[in-house]
Amino acid sequence: MTIETAFGHRSGPLSNALGRIFSTNVVNTISVGVFSLIVLGTLALAYFNPVYNWDILAYVGIAVEDRLETAEEIHATAYKEVQDAASDLQFYKVTASIPYRVGQYENPEHFVSLFPMYRVKVAYTEAIKILGDVAGHVHATTIISTASAALVGFIIIVWSFRRDFVQGLLVVGPVAILIGYVFSAREATPDLMMAVFSLPAIYFVCREKPLFAAPFLYLMFLVRPDGILLFFALLLASLALGKHRLIYLGLFVACVFLYFPVVGSADHPGWWTHFYFSNIEYQDDMRGFAPAFDATLYVKALVVNLARTVQTYDWLMLLAVFLFGFVLLVRSGREISKGQWIAVIALTLCIGGKFVTFPLPDDRIYLPYMLPLLLVLMEIWRPEFSYPAERIRSDQ
Repeated sequence: MTIETAFGHRSGPLSNALGRIFSTNVVNTISVGVFSLIVLGTLALAYFNPVYNWDILAYVGIAVEDRLETAEEIHATAYKEVQDAASDLQFYKVTASIPYRVGQYENPEHFVSLFPMYRVKVAYTEAIKILGDVAGHVHATTIISTASAALVGFIIIVWSFRRDFVQGLLVVGPVAILIGYVFSAREATPDLMMAVFSLPAIYFVCREKPLFAAPFLYLMFLVRPDGILLFFALLLASLALGKHRLIYLGLFVACVFLYFPVVGSADHPGWWTHFYFSNIEYQDDMRGFAPAFDATLYVKALVVNLARTVQTYDWLMLLAVFLFGFVLLVRSGREISKGQWIAVIALTLCIGGKFVTFPLPDDRIYLPYMLPLLLVLMEIWRPEFSYPAERIRSDQ
């Protein structure tokens, strides 16, 4: 029902009032303001109220392992640094909340044996080492998360202005929270740092400038090497659309050649071993652990984690909403460039491929791909929530 239908000839003054209150400039200002408040609130939580999960122990241990000689020294240093920074409850959670963590707390050799699965995140661990020399290693993870949250927020605002969907920030802000923006900022994880690079990479993919996207793609990969999936997905999308195929092929091949030295230098145990540890059963000691591939266990892990995703997390349902929205945009005749098509196809394939190859259900895992997908949809949609100026003129 329109205002004219509800109020008849009295709608003119009301329309003019709404036009003044909800003009384009006003709604743009509100949109940026609301989103900025979400970002600033996230930064405050990330810096002043960080969450210390078990992973931070491994990252701190890796940061100090080069300067210490024994597993006992590494273990003692990592746990001491976390204990000094965390509350009693947080330290209890990472040391005694489940039998597995008790075992890691009691056995330095077992603790160090887990490092290869974390050491492979080269850019993230190196950033902790560098900042740790100045600020302390635990605080370094807080600085990285806070700075990443700030950069992600800044990139989103810049993208919205450059592609004229500033009012879409009213949608982006709440959806970003659902995807895991706030939670990722509070934890010692590389996910937001990865998003710092995936966002500009996809921006340039949409602009059909893959060579500009390349450095950001490789930095994203160095933060976490499963980023190679996005290279492969971009290749598949470019092949399907017949655009920049040779460039994306070259980028993917170069990433493959980079992948093996990165994984090898970290002594990573391999995909299935890591999959088994994270998705089937924790192992106290990873030394010599190399289970044979079991298709039944693989399928079971997929089904169980799919159920956990649907019951507890938001990313899968949001992905369905994103794709449904994209279909509606296509059907409505919105102009969609080949670059935007490549981005939507590649990000969708990457998200699906990431779950199939390593089905962790947490929202933060998919954040580096869900956020740019959301922004691509925003720049196609360009939502307008202000009161149309044309209606004001027609009512006068």
